[in-house]
Amino acid sequence: MTAILLGTLFVAVTIGLLRLHPFLALTLGAILAGSLAPSQDSAPERVFAALEATAGAFGDLVGAIGIAIALAAIIGDCLLRSGAADRIAGALLGLFGERRAPWALAAAAYVLSIPVFFDTVFFLLVPLARALARRAPGRYPMFVMAICAGAVATHSLVPPTPGPLGMADNLGFDLGTAIGFGLLLGVLPVSATLLIAPRFARGLDVEPAKTPESGQATTHAVRPGLFASLFPIALPVVLMSGASVAAAGGGLIPGTAWAAVLGHRNAALFLAAFTAAFVLWMTHRPPVRRLLASFGNAIGEAGPIILITAAGGAFGRALAGAGVTEDLARVSSAADGTVLLLLAAAIASLLKLAQGSGTVAILTGSAIVASLVPDPAALSFHPAYLFAAVGFGSMVASWMNDSGFWVVGRMSGFSEGETFRTWTAVAAAVGVFGVIQVLVLATLFPLV
Repeated sequence: MTAILLGTLFVAVTIGLLRLHPFLALTLGAILAGSLAPSQDSAPERVFAALEATAGAFGDLVGAIGIAIALAAIIGDCLLRSGAADRIAGALLGLFGERRAPWALAAAAYVLSIPVFFDTVFFLLVPLARALARRAPGRYPMFVMAICAGAVATHSLVPPTPGPLGMADNLGFDLGTAIGFGLLLGVLPVSATLLIAPRFARGLDVEPAKTPESGQATTHAVRPGLFASLFPIALPVVLMSGASVAAAGGGLIPGTAWAAVLGHRNAALFLAAFTAAFVLWMTHRPPVRRLLASFGNAIGEAGPIILITAAGGAFGRALAGAGVTEDLARVSSAADGTVLLLLAAAIASLLKLAQGSGTVAILTGSAIVASLVPDPAALSFHPAYLFAAVGFGSMVASWMNDSGFWVVGRMSGFSEGETFRTWTAVAAAVGVFGVIQVLVLATLFPLV
């Protein structure tokens, strides 16, 4: 237990107080926890073993998720530069109407946060929230909260976003099924949060004129059609889901082998990336060489995310090896399904509170939970509910050690207190409603 406490405290202090880069903090935390783990070896042997184990876990995770994260970054970059993301947001606004603008903003964020990272989605949509607020005075905080609710749900539940992608790998969970469940299970919690969100904003006097103008999304004079805009997002979902269906057929469905190839997450995302690039080329006709060279910018932005994601997973494995598995197993040894789901959500929430990153909380929490469930087939409910419990749990307890807190606060023009009342409250509400939903569905519809 000493190794677990010191390792977790080290990560929380170095990231939250000393502002050390999360990659360094998580990697050093993994080495520290591994070095202090109970062992009969000498101190040098324990440290050497911890160094080797951390490097091995890091390499395994980079191999599992690195390509997918880089390709997702390319897809998101192309959607933004082509105007496809603007087109999707505008179509949803037209569908819902200005009177139901919060629902339109939440739906746009829900869709865009699948291939595009949370902060980028927020940068894209907050100018639209400002424009709407000028026509609807007093509703600006509500518009911002709607974006937050939609984006945080799919960011935490739907691959290929890094956290859910790594969590699916940690839990040995089929990616196509993870995407389907994540998309479905996020709808009700987001809707419930939108219904109560006006209570959070009551008394807030923040208008768009007070917000900074930097970081606004570019307005595109020429945009692709709606079908072309949605196609790069839908393509990998369809391909990966098709592979899952083909695999369930046990080889009886014709074309199963090719469905498995095209539905492999890397293959599906490669196709989606080049499809998104083709949409960008068709819309703006940049020189092909310049277009292909521009992928480097997106890949460069994905690099730190890959490092942090893999380091977070390595830290989770180090905690599991340091005895957290046994400690938690004693707590949950006689637990029924409900207690196990609550434990999974609580682990993710505590990790989020301690170090701030939802992605790290998801990866570390799912690695710990996976060690508690060596045989998912033995669960009394579908493993997707365990996947969702960790994802929803990671949304709770966002405060000033979370980069999302500062992205929302600074780009919205909110003070720290106003950010707590909007972003923190909304993320927690989605998480709590989500956990309640998971408990109810796992009890009534275990799907096993």
